[in-house]
Amino acid sequence: MLHTALTEIIGAIGETDFAATTAGALRRAIGFDLAAAVLHRRDAEARLLFDDFKPAGHAQGIRNYVRFTHRMNPMLAPAPAYGAVRASDFVLRPHRPFAGADRYLVWTQEEEMGFRTLGWPERCEEIGLYFSAWDGIVELSFYRARGCANLSASELRALDAFAAPVTAAFERHAALRPSVAATQLSVRECEVYELLISGCSSEAIALRLGISRHTVKDHRKQIFRKMRIGSLAELFASARRPN
Repeated sequence: MLHTALTEIIGAIGETDFAATTAGALRRAIGFDLAAAVLHRRDAEARLLFDDFKPAGHAQGIRNYVRFTHRMNPMLAPAPAYGAVRASDFVLRPHRPFAGADRYLVWTQEEEMGFRTLGWPERCEEIGLYFSAWDGIVELSFYRARGCANLSASELRALDAFAAPVTAAFERHAALRPSVAATQLSVRECEVYELLISGCSSEAIALRLGISRHTVKDHRKQIFRKMRIGSLAELFASARRPN
């Protein structure tokens, strides 16, 4: 199943849904229910690349994680844990959280790591794949209700072995799509960017994201500024330009 997932990932390199395809292919291969892809950089806010939490009713949970509580993730600090890891191996005791994160944390022994982010699905088994790419650490994390058959040690090792080829796929994708990979777009700007290059109008984006047209235009201006372009034509050209 993982080899089939890798074939799917390679086929998505250079496409606008690359992160979604990668996370979805690996999630299905290991038999989990939810997936998220997050880019962590030291000098910028975390960036949500993909998640499928909304259909499960937990969209706010993943947003709270990206905006507030990701710095509590023990797989990221003090030294990142690279490769495939189980969240249950990183239990934290209640302690003083990062400034601003306290009201978004729920400390409970019912969770694998001893806490969960507010709005997060309860009692989940979590597996993560962490690797260096895009000038930061990419987190591909997968979740399902505890009580399912746990991922075996051999299956975890197999997923770990895919860290290198998945990293290579991310770097190749960045080479083909340098503009968005190299810039430090915010979470919302990334959402607007992906919808823009998919051909959505400002009105359609506003409806899709539940924001005003004026806000969409503000995000578009920031995207243009960060990507150093001046028009939608340049945006489309940069999205398709090979290295």
